[in-house]
Amino acid sequence: MDSQKYIPRSVENCAFDETLTGRHMVFIAGPRQVGKTLLAKNWLKQKECASLYFNWDDPSIRRAYLANSRFFESPARSLSIRDPWIVFDEIHKRNRWRDILKGAYDSFNDEFRFLVTGSARFDVFRRSGDSLVGRYNLFHLFPFNLSEIIGTNRKTCFLEENVPKKLFAGFDEEISCALPPAMEQAFHGYLRFGPFPEPFIRQNERFSRKWHQDYLSLVIREDLKDISRVLDLDKIEHLLLLLSPRIMAPLSMANLAGELEVAHTTVKSWLEQLRRLFLIFSVPPWTRKISRGLRREKKWYFLDWLYAPEGPARLENMVATCLFRACSAMTDMGYGHYKLYYLRTIDKREIDFIIEVDNAPMVVIEVKSTDKVLSNSLRNRHRWFPKPTLGIQVVDRRGILERHPDQSWLVSVERFLSLLV
Repeated sequence: MDSQKYIPRSVENCAFDETLTGRHMVFIAGPRQVGKTLLAKNWLKQKECASLYFNWDDPSIRRAYLANSRFFESPARSLSIRDPWIVFDEIHKRNRWRDILKGAYDSFNDEFRFLVTGSARFDVFRRSGDSLVGRYNLFHLFPFNLSEIIGTNRKTCFLEENVPKKLFAGFDEEISCALPPAMEQAFHGYLRFGPFPEPFIRQNERFSRKWHQDYLSLVIREDLKDISRVLDLDKIEHLLLLLSPRIMAPLSMANLAGELEVAHTTVKSWLEQLRRLFLIFSVPPWTRKISRGLRREKKWYFLDWLYAPEGPARLENMVATCLFRACSAMTDMGYGHYKLYYLRTIDKREIDFIIEVDNAPMVVIEVKSTDKVLSNSLRNRHRWFPKPTLGIQVVDRRGILERHPDQSWLVSVERFLSLLV
């Protein structure tokens, strides 16, 4: 893959769609080193506004603001174009950043467009009292998906349909399309190097190992202090090491607390901080009324599956990440409220993933390394979901595409993941 070529990101299809955002500020949040700055600069270049990029980590930008709170106005007007775009990067690290944005938007929203990029704090402040309510739309930029890598860059996918019959028809049509010739090589690199742009594009084993080692330290020791007063950073790093072999299983907070020699509530708080930093994410159990009860603990996965053990755990983590990203994207795009769950009963019947749309289960997914036989849980899912659902068993074998009764499919993992936004 050409490291100098810009790879368009699917979030651009919705974040810059005025039918969705109107003239609101566009906020793009996401993990460190996921490509937010590159996306912003590329957008400015397209709109002929390259000079209107302002990184608030730059002392000269902060001095310019202190001297004149409208410091961006003259450069924007001097371009003599309609609706120039202005980018404020890393402004969320500054004191009173919400007041700064509120003042800029209220003064210039009829003339200028604003793109604001940042990380964990965007999701954090949205949960608290917010002076920017009604002035922005928040979107998420996650690491690459397969459609971005192979250049199809989906604007949406079969999940946009929340009526079962339409969803089934959309999936049938999309899953049967021929795969691009580059798919096998792209998927091999995707699984091997992970979804983050730099290690994926370089595709060098030593670089990837070094990058992934350094990334954890950077996020924990630099970004964590931005959103938390956590002091015991060594134990948080240890927590991540303990989390790795627990991928695929409901996570016992009590066991982790015992190994770390901290309180149960402390472990819960640390996991939440790591989630806000986009290092990990949780998949809760599906909690509708089901006979034989449910396991109540959440499953936790890494956003980058390279931190999961090789083998079935890494495969499941990769599928989990792509489903989590798709649910977030479909919600951001306004198609509904998408949530990802798993199901496990007391008698150990299990379904790996359930996609729920507006409180209705729509898609049921099982992940298998090589098994070409449809799982009992998938075949008999109607016992838990009386209304029709799409059943998909994803297998780590190339060239698999089988249709079974009751809207059930057996599909190669790369074919399935290529359908997701």
